[in-house]
Amino acid sequence: MIFAGIAFAALLFIGMPIAFVVGIVSMGLMFEAGGSQFLLLVPQRMFAGLNVFTIMAIPFFFLAAELMSASKVIEDIMDFADALVGRLRGGMAHVNILNSAFFAGVSGSAIADIASLGAIEIRAMEAHGYDKRFATALTVASSLVGAIIPPSIILMLYASIAQVSVASIFLAAMVPGFLMVALLMLVVMLLARKYNFPRRETRIPPREFVAIGMRASLALMMPVIIMGGIVSGIFTATEAASVAVLYVLILGLFIKRTLKWGDIAPALLRAGVMTSVIFMVLATANVFGWFIGLERLPEAVASGLTGIASDPLTLLFLITGVLIVVGMFMDVGAALIVMAPILAPAAISAGIHPIHFGIVMSLTLVMGLSTPPVGPCLFAAASVSKLKIEAISLAMLPFYAVQLIFLAILILVPEISLALPRAAGFIN
Repeated sequence: MIFAGIAFAALLFIGMPIAFVVGIVSMGLMFEAGGSQFLLLVPQRMFAGLNVFTIMAIPFFFLAAELMSASKVIEDIMDFADALVGRLRGGMAHVNILNSAFFAGVSGSAIADIASLGAIEIRAMEAHGYDKRFATALTVASSLVGAIIPPSIILMLYASIAQVSVASIFLAAMVPGFLMVALLMLVVMLLARKYNFPRRETRIPPREFVAIGMRASLALMMPVIIMGGIVSGIFTATEAASVAVLYVLILGLFIKRTLKWGDIAPALLRAGVMTSVIFMVLATANVFGWFIGLERLPEAVASGLTGIASDPLTLLFLITGVLIVVGMFMDVGAALIVMAPILAPAAISAGIHPIHFGIVMSLTLVMGLSTPPVGPCLFAAASVSKLKIEAISLAMLPFYAVQLIFLAILILVPEISLALPRAAGFIN
């Protein structure tokens, strides 16, 4: 395992994609453990990692987000966010945050948020007199909401790995998601007072406000359909994702008529590429997960961690610290797939609720999307804004502080994540 750790770090350092790193290291471990006979199990375990009904929702949610972007329904969402908070001091910054919150109910991905909204939001904030570095940093920070508020791809992965209910983990993420939105808006309010951020001076007449709300309601109904269907048991997460695609197609092609038939093929291609990246990691990580289970590594790690910190709260802070470092260097999906089978048993054996641990672990790793040196959201925002990573990272400092406060609140107050699933009867 020491050799595997060194090989893992070395391959990552030279820039090899994480799926191949995990696959090569896993094959080496399998060969060392059982020779060529164990290697015959590799393709079987890779297939088993993908032969899970729940994760079939991932490509559908990616496709729904791509179709939503292509149909320009996002413009209705942005107009509605501006109508709600544009008159506040720092109005465009608040609009940026609300855009991400609304779009999160469609995309389930922080990267999709930046890809769809990033350029529009940064240009709009610049046009209203905001510093470009601040606009870009806020766009990165608010994009993380897309990976928190359901339907979150990361939470769906955790549900598949930890064998917990998708509905329960989605419900558990609702309050944390809106808590993050509130914390970001609070920071913007404080900065707006200090730096006298601009706001929209004109008022929107009540009739126009209603018209904007009606247009946006067509897009905002989609998260309601997804969560309502999953929680009520009408359909599974995978079926909900396919319903979301059908809804966007009907909305874009026949109701708004802003989606063209020629837009569907490029959207399918982009969704397929994003899906292939995650599925390749899932396949190779399942080989690694099978091996560490065979070697009883989770039990050894659980014993070691509980020996260091037997108190559940201390243990959770310790694990969170480790995950913050891991998230800085590994892709969030890959880190979750590799680390969850090792850390979840340790947390559960210490008395931490699996749903609470899943929320803390997943959202800690989500923070890694915005941290250097390999934060994907940082690089996506740098590409959109043409700023250097260093400049964006410095402008992100207030938001990094918000993220740490957010994680501390989640750890110290488990009911933030457990209250809704408990009230719905999914957990005791």
